[in-house]
Amino acid sequence: MTASGTGPAHLEVRELVVSFGGVRAVDGVSLELSPGEVLALVGANGSGKTTLLDAISGLVTPAAGHVVLDGENVDDLLPEERAAVGLVRSFQDARLFPELTVEDTLLLSEDGRNPSDVVSITFRLPWARRSERAKRADIDDVIGSFRLGAFRHRRIGQLSTGTRRVVDLASIALARPRLLLLDEPTAGIAQREAEAFVPLLRRLQQMTGCTVLLVEHDVPLAFELCDRAVVMATGAVVSVGPPDVVRHDPRALEAYLGASEEVLRASGPLAPAQPAGGLAGP
Repeated sequence: MTASGTGPAHLEVRELVVSFGGVRAVDGVSLELSPGEVLALVGANGSGKTTLLDAISGLVTPAAGHVVLDGENVDDLLPEERAAVGLVRSFQDARLFPELTVEDTLLLSEDGRNPSDVVSITFRLPWARRSERAKRADIDDVIGSFRLGAFRHRRIGQLSTGTRRVVDLASIALARPRLLLLDEPTAGIAQREAEAFVPLLRRLQQMTGCTVLLVEHDVPLAFELCDRAVVMATGAVVSVGPPDVVRHDPRALEAYLGASEEVLRASGPLAPAQPAGGLAGP
């Protein structure tokens, strides 16, 4: 793949197999995501969800199968090369530098997408000044969109887990993903904060227009966000379709959701959307 392309990406996963020793963590998985679609991937721990994201992003090498982005095979591309064509992978632990401020963290993200030339910056050449002003404007935009203004000059290490995850989402927005692999964005945060992530994640998708493959343990939240849902068990896909179909699929109920639908009720009903600022706490 030689060009980065524009607009939301089209993803095909074809008969993907990932093995660790004698265990097939991903066992012949095939998926297709249309441009701009949000697909939720749910399943028990060990069902292969995160390993599938790792294989799509290039962090692990499949034993068989293919990953196809916009009709082009990306099997031979390194993770950084896949990132260069718009494939962005998030992680459960929001890997941010604790000593940096929120503003510095976002500046670092923006510099990663559009590196500054040291000589041009040093001599304050006109084009460099324009570029820096544009970066600052983009950062101001995401800080406003994700309601992080009160935390702009706070260090990452001083923020709550929920607020760090909001900063991570803002960083992702600056990366301009075409395909976003979003791994457990609400892991480890309180239920009230998790519910407030629904409008935040929608805002991220609207700002970037990207295609999203979402791994999420909170089934009601995942079903609220997605166009389609996929249930995995022991490395394989057992059910796929719109949320209202999957939640009543006997195969999904047996594999993960549970005949009593306890998992569907585990996090309670989604509350009305709260302001994103509700996540931002010390």
